[in-house]
Amino acid sequence: MITDKSLTQPAIAYALGRQVGSAVKRNLLRRRLRELFRAKASGLLPGWYLVGAASGATKLSFNDLSIQVDALLGRCAAKAGN
Repeated sequence: MITDKSLTQPAIAYALGRQVGSAVKRNLLRRRLRELFRAKASGLLPGWYLVGAASGATKLSFNDLSIQVDALLGRCAAKAGN
């Protein structure tokens, strides 16, 4: 995450390489991540976010993925506070 006060909302990009899975699996994961970040956008600091995923991410349920995203956002907030 790179904070940018000139932005009015967070700008989020997704980098999901072939090691994550087939195109179908990557697209499903991208849609799930997009929905999770959309729901949490009001609590995010304005800035640039680049979200990547490990190969096992496609096997997570939506709830488990949500827990992982919450943990990631918590780490981002802690780093932004430093």
